[in-house]
Parts: sequence; C-alpha cells; structure tokens
Amino acid sequence: MNLIMSHIGLAIILFYLLNWIGQHSIHAGYIRMSILAKADEAPAFNFLYRAFSPVAYITVISAVFYQLNQNWLIENIYLVVVYYFVFRLAFNLITGRGLLLNWFTQIAYMLVSIPMSYYVYDKLILHKEFLFPTADELGSAVWLAIIAYIYHTFNSVKLSDERTKARKANYLDNRYTKYKNAYGKIIEEIAETKKLEALIYAILITEAFNRPKVYRLIENLLFYCGFAKTLGIMQVTTERYINDNESVHLGATKIVNDYHKVISGIDAKEFHGGFWTIRRETIKYYNPDSDYIQEVDKLYDEIVNTYYPNEKPNWELDNKKIRELLESKSKTEKSTNV
Repeated sequence: MNLIMSHIGLAIILFYLLNWIGQHSIHAGYIRMSILAKADEAPAFNFLYRAFSPVAYITVISAVFYQLNQNWLIENIYLVVVYYFVFRLAFNLITGRGLLLNWFTQIAYMLVSIPMSYYVYDKLILHKEFLFPTADELGSAVWLAIIAYIYHTFNSVKLSDERTKARKANYLDNRYTKYKNAYGKIIEEIAETKKLEALIYAILITEAFNRPKVYRLIENLLFYCGFAKTLGIMQVTTERYINDNESVHLGATKIVNDYHKVISGIDAKEFHGGFWTIRRETIKYYNPDSDYIQEVDKLYDEIVNTYYPNEKPNWELDNKKIRELLESKSKTEKSTNV
C-alpha cells in the first residue's frame, strides 16, 4: 500500500510539474488549455512533451532513488505514468474541461507514453547500467541527430485547427447556455446594455474556467479558516460567505460600476478610442493581468458574434455614442463648477 500511495503521489507531482514547465515554455510553442481556439504552431514539441516527459520523469527519479538507496520505490515505477494519465483525465473531467479535450490525441499520448515507460523500466531502470552509458550507447548519438532533424521538420508543420475550433465552440456554447439558464435573470437586471451583458458573460466564463467548482469548494473551506478572500463563481472579494448567485450579482455590479468609472475618468477632448478601449480598461479593473485581459476580450468578441449578432461592433456608432456621453459629462461638470 505504501508503494502504491507513493507512486500516486509521484504521479500528482508529475502532473503539476509538467503544467508548470509547460506554462513557462510558451515561447517553444507549448499550447496550454484555453477557452479560445488556438492553432498548434509546434505539434512535434507538444506531442513529444506530453508523451515522453513522463518517461523522462520516471527515469530521472529512479536514478535519484538508486542514489538514496530507496530501491523499494523503483518497483513497478512505470505505474506512475499510468496513475499520471488517470489523474490528468480525472482532473479535466471533474473541473468541467472534458469538452475541451481532444480525445484522439489524449489516447495517442497514452498509447505512446505508457508502453514506452514499461519498456524503459524493464530494459533500463531495472538495470543500473542505464546510469553509465557505454561507448556503443554513446555512438547512438548519430541516431539522436537524425531524430532531432525529423523533429525540427515536423515541428515546422502547422496542423489544421478546424477540429480545435469546433471543440472550443462546443465548450463555449455549453458554458454560455448553462450560465444563462442559471444566472441570466441576475445579469439582465444589472447589465445596462447588451454589450455589457456580453462582457459580464465573458468574465463569468473565464473566471469559472480558471476556478472550477472543485477548487471553489476547497476555497469555501479555506474562507472559514481565514485563508481565502475571493468566493463564488465570479471570484468576488468578500468579507462574508457568499454563494454563486450572490457572486454573480456582485461581480456583474462591479463590472457595470467599473465601466462607468472608466468613462468618468476619460477626458472627452483627449479620448480617441471607442468601446474597445473602455472595455479593456473595465476588464483591467477586474484583473490587471495582460493575458487575462486578452483572453476575456477575445472571448467577448466570440460571444457577441455568436449570441448577440445585432450587437456586432459598429465602431462609428459606438464611438459617436461614447463621445456624446463624454461631452454630456463635460457639460455637466462645467455647469456644476459655475
């Protein structure tokens, strides 16, 4: 039992370690899970990273365990990779991200990674010689060079993202429909325009994606212990316990208030933007992270195009309305000063 629990623990560490490394490998073409459809610019890197990193992981930790004289942990260590994929799939299903998964590639990762892990375990890890390569093994560097060439060539190929787009669209439709049924009345009462309504949904869907329900349940427990300050599906800062309905009400209200705060801080004479500028500044009040702003802004466009076709940006009209609002504000301020 100790061995199984240790291997499960190592699998969980592997899961978070690969996610952390992947997030810091965006420059290499790593594709992280997102609501938005993104083309895979580096298919070879992403496939090899996800399929072979677990193999490299059990090889390295086996060498460490040998050095620490903890040989008992090496028995059937290939099962760490099996537990890793089970945990990975369970995590994505529990957090509601199953619709975003490309199941074909997930199966491909497992069909490559698990047999390779057993092969490495059986042929190398069980024999300590793998720590000390022979001259013949070093000669295989030629083959490694050939593999590197094939990798570079394949990595230059851009794969079609049509299936990815369809998968993301299906996920967005599922989330939008679910949240509209659950919180539509609350949002409609608070949002002053359809554009603000769409913006609220964009932030709601993004927050729910970043903080799945299982995370929020843990957060609720941490709140009572004084370790959490943001609660609910829209991650609102609060001093008292709130449920998801209250979270949506407070979050939507904050967005509308921030929208007016942005407008009130704009000088009509110097303003040269439009709703796009005000929208991004409003998002910034909710979360100043540049990646977050970009994600929500793009999601907003998809929501408007799909669910609010009559509200598609008419930049001339939008800018005219905003400028009239700013000029009205300016006149009001002047009359007040007089």
